[in-house]
Amino acid sequence: KEMQVTVANTPMVPVQAVAELALTLFLALSRNIKPQANSMQAKRWERLQAHLLSGRTVGLMGFGRIGQKVAQLCIAFGAKVLVFDPYADKNKEKELNVSIVSRERVLAESDIVSLHASKDKNQPILIGKAELDQMKNGSVLVNLARGEMVDESALIDALQSGKLAGAGLDVFGQEPYHGPLCDFDQVILTPHCATLTLETRSEMEIQCVENAIDFLNGKLRPDRHVI
Repeated sequence: KEMQVTVANTPMVPVQAVAELALTLFLALSRNIKPQANSMQAKRWERLQAHLLSGRTVGLMGFGRIGQKVAQLCIAFGAKVLVFDPYADKNKEKELNVSIVSRERVLAESDIVSLHASKDKNQPILIGKAELDQMKNGSVLVNLARGEMVDESALIDALQSGKLAGAGLDVFGQEPYHGPLCDFDQVILTPHCATLTLETRSEMEIQCVENAIDFLNGKLRPDRHVI
């Protein structure tokens, strides 16, 4: 701002990719894909009872662009969606067929809790021991927001005790991640790759160039720049 430099971004492009990875984790964790696939690769025929996503309750912490897209995908599968976001657009509640509720209800009633909130620099831990204790026994936690939003030690304790049935994480407080969560069969970890699809990255590059051209021509739209 001091140097009057315009900073442009591509906010809508990554939405679909992140939402699709979230849904992938919901389905994989619900169906116990990882432990069964690992058993098959070890030439063991071990079938595990699992859950449908249909009929389950998905709780979204954060209801911006990505949270809304995740809600749409979940509704298409027949899941019930609860949302906690103090800044949520109330008009989206009826439009997307979700319920905007308290943080406590999301934690207490959801089979899957998924983080899509922005990081708060004053309070980076969003899910710690207290929040995990409020979650349903046998529920699942997914984080595609920021690694610092989850207390890793508390998450490990919840997994070891059986409080949580599983977790899916694409982001970590320290990256690259090589920590103890790698050792859990019921945890799916991905290397911060939510937007790493050919289609997404190609479109981001195209929009970056378009932003630059529009800026030079004095036509950069307000929704395309942050400063």
